[in-house]
Amino acid sequence: MILKIITFNIAHGKGMDGNVEIARQAELIKAYRPDIVFLQEIDMYTKRAGETNQIREFSKKLGLPYCSMESNITIEEGYYGDGIISRFPIAFSTNYLMPLTDINHEQRGILCNQISFGTTKINLFSVHLSTYVEERVLAAKEMQKILRKIDKTELVIMGGDFNVGVTRLGKGKYTFEPEEKYEEYEILKQTLEQTPNQKDTWFSKLGQGCIDTIFYSKGIRLNSYETIEANGTSDHNPIYAEFDI
Repeated sequence: MILKIITFNIAHGKGMDGNVEIARQAELIKAYRPDIVFLQEIDMYTKRAGETNQIREFSKKLGLPYCSMESNITIEEGYYGDGIISRFPIAFSTNYLMPLTDINHEQRGILCNQISFGTTKINLFSVHLSTYVEERVLAAKEMQKILRKIDKTELVIMGGDFNVGVTRLGKGKYTFEPEEKYEEYEILKQTLEQTPNQKDTWFSKLGQGCIDTIFYSKGIRLNSYETIEANGTSDHNPIYAEFDI
């Protein structure tokens, strides 16, 4: 059975032109007819997003009936976090808060949903890791603990913005330094496979690089993958992957 996955950091709907329009982001990926969409930087009821529930709006525009969103921080009298949109009913949803090395750093979380695809249970993780390498490594180790507790008959698909190679210099200031190997990825690859996407997925005046990807259980076959050109609708390009489950 074929399962189509997309992961997309939508930057609360904000395009490179400064306009917040999730409709054009949804239209961009709708053509791929995804079954599951992992979203990062989702807003709910914030002023900058017009006080809308973005995960619900995105779900409607994609024509996928099930969705889940968890907040990691509050902002502008609303909430900000990660989301999952699904063609299949969500059996349960939980959010794992990731470790911080400084209480002043932004709180990060890993959203987990479980669905059934045929007779197979699949654990879905939407990921947006820290802009500090020490916290990313701690989060990868924490995720490994979570993965080890999952029943061996169940599968895992994890997508998101892993921020590998990114360093925060100050408010709104970042750099990207590519490396041959990233410790965060190497930790996760002890358990999971990774799509081999290498094209840049993050673009800004401060830097750009390939920081978004998808991980999946070793029992899943990857049929194809693609870096989708966002055409300025976000500062990230989405990643598409088709799996044979």
